[in-house]
Amino acid sequence: MSAARRRGRHTAGGVRRDSLPPEPPSSPSDIGVAATAVAGAADTTGVPSRPADAVVDAASRPVATAAPRSGTASAQQRPAEPAPGATSEYLSQPIVQNPPIVQNPPVAQNPPIVQNQPNVHDRQTAPPDAGPADQSRPQRLRRANRRRPAVRAKVPNGRVSIWGSIRAEFVKTLGLRSTYWLMALTVVFYPMGAALSAWSVWFTSTIDDNGNRLATPKPIPAADLWMAVSGMTSTVALIVGIFGVMAITSEYSTKSIQATFVANPRRADVIEAKSFVVGVLSFAASLIGLMISWGMLAAVSNGWNVTPLSGDQWRLPWISLFGAALAAALAAKIALGVGAICRATPGGIFALVGLLMIAPSILNIVAVMATRFAWINTVAAFMPSAAIDTFVRGGYQMSMVLSTGGADHFMPNWWQSFLILVGWWIVSEGIGTLAVKRADIR
Repeated sequence: MSAARRRGRHTAGGVRRDSLPPEPPSSPSDIGVAATAVAGAADTTGVPSRPADAVVDAASRPVATAAPRSGTASAQQRPAEPAPGATSEYLSQPIVQNPPIVQNPPVAQNPPIVQNQPNVHDRQTAPPDAGPADQSRPQRLRRANRRRPAVRAKVPNGRVSIWGSIRAEFVKTLGLRSTYWLMALTVVFYPMGAALSAWSVWFTSTIDDNGNRLATPKPIPAADLWMAVSGMTSTVALIVGIFGVMAITSEYSTKSIQATFVANPRRADVIEAKSFVVGVLSFAASLIGLMISWGMLAAVSNGWNVTPLSGDQWRLPWISLFGAALAAALAAKIALGVGAICRATPGGIFALVGLLMIAPSILNIVAVMATRFAWINTVAAFMPSAAIDTFVRGGYQMSMVLSTGGADHFMPNWWQSFLILVGWWIVSEGIGTLAVKRADIR
């Protein structure tokens, strides 16, 4: 039996026992009257009866009740049924009814949703004479949106185009701090080299062949000043070459090349996009530096005795400005191919220095020491640095080389030197593209 039942607080039908009104106590006279009625009823039915005192004792003793069944009210909470022959006083006792069961309150329903309710900011107060068309601006806007044609996808079939790769390479390249440093050095080196070359040309015009100072400086050829404008192209080629190497090796060193190839699995397109970006930035920075050099020399040589260009020297201004910038861009593209072959920044820079500086120097030394191997001079002329020097001077240096007696072997002229640079670019970038396509990313 639970503690609630022992305390007499068991409920049935939602009514607690301690909440029922107490029954009035039975007086001894009532008990005796009931006992006499029970005895008389037993005599009339022929059932042996007990003495009245025994009936009184049984009525005065508490009656043990059985445990209530589950789902029914207990016997102690039900009103006692009157015995046959009970007095009207007992029968007149009120029967306590179970209190009514309180139902759950009704659940509040959600308010109805107002469909197509216009925005408060779109509501405008229409003038008094406005018609229905003027008062339905939100509806007209929705109809206009429905009539709007579908936007065409920028990436057809989910593939990245070559122009998309170029835009991505511009974003990545311009996000590197090294790009701005190298481009700034490119712009600065051209005026510095032009100033040194112009000073050397002016100083040479003030002395004679014996080294004596002249009272009146000799005339300065205009071709020398134009060559001074682009005189630092070979040195700038090393700077933009480092920029070209780092354009691809930096991604391999940081493993960001994996994300690049995931976005565009066509690796040849990635190399072409990088080559385009490197060439454009190198050409722009070199052209800015060359323009600054030209303006500076034009201001410095204003009072000098300068002879005009003659003969075929008319092409020198174009080659010194735009040709030198184009040569620097080709040098950067060659360096990009070298970096794609090495795929490491230290190895790519060392290979570039060996190609532009170490190898030509070794070939020139061997050509001077071994005069019978004249073909070495031709090999040295096909190196990128020698081709750059020959091209930016427009063939003016060619007459000087022929006068020294070195014409017994083939030497390319200025436009042939330009084709040599283009050939170096195609070969280096082609080999670099094959290396990138076949090599795994480590």
